[in-house]
Amino acid sequence: MKNLLFIIFIIFCLNSYSQEVRDNSGRLEGRWSDTDYRDSSGRLSYRIDNSGDVRDSSGRLILRVSGSDFRDSSGRLIGRLNKDDVRDSSGRLLGRISDNGDVRDSSGRLLGRANGISKEKAAVTFFFVNML
Repeated sequence: MKNLLFIIFIIFCLNSYSQEVRDNSGRLEGRWSDTDYRDSSGRLSYRIDNSGDVRDSSGRLILRVSGSDFRDSSGRLIGRLNKDDVRDSSGRLLGRISDNGDVRDSSGRLLGRANGISKEKAAVTFFFVNML
């Protein structure tokens, strides 16, 4: 029984760490759960529902994610995620998200890390919420 509890504890710790968003110096910026992004203080910043709507903590629609497209609250295309590249609506490179979670700007400078988080959530966090 002790071994089972220890294994559950380790899995919980690894899962918690893998959902962290860190800046380029390694400081904790926030944390994703399934649908919620909370800042480093634990306050809800925004959430993504099943339809891809991103809403702020008061429930106001701020962004829509549909496949690889990111749209503002009025439906206007603001960007796209293509495999690793994040681009604005005119195709200009905003940055890249590697498979290991490193997020870099268009010049290749490290913006932060989003290990274990989907590239869509990383793009929302590092690029598109900040555009609005």
